[in-house]
Amino acid sequence: MSTLRTNALEGVDAKNSITIVAGAGNITTTNVQEGLAKAWINFNGTGTIATRDSFNVGSLTDNGTGDHTVTFANAFQAAEYAANVSSGQRSSYADAGQQPHTIAAASVKLVTFENNGNADSTIVINTNNGDLA
Repeated sequence: MSTLRTNALEGVDAKNSITIVAGAGNITTTNVQEGLAKAWINFNGTGTIATRDSFNVGSLTDNGTGDHTVTFANAFQAAEYAANVSSGQRSSYADAGQQPHTIAAASVKLVTFENNGNADSTIVINTNNGDLA
């Protein structure tokens, strides 16, 4: 078994972009830089909100029922990144949903709702993929 230890890797074709070829017959290629989540959070969105765990999140704001803003420690280049949100354990599941409401380079506003309007969720998870500034 061999071990490679380094503080930095630099791609030959593009700085800070490394491609990994894996799979049967080396037919699966993954670009590590493009494939990694650049910011994510798992938090309790009821009562006094509380972060369970996060990466590249500077702060979390409770804007009201089912309405939260995640502010990134390191912003994205622009507001064209992919923001995803999922939630669960609300009081009801009739027409329940969640969505990124407002996407900005430095933050994303998340909304969780039921058929009667915004609703808090005990589990809210947000993952963001794109290029950091």
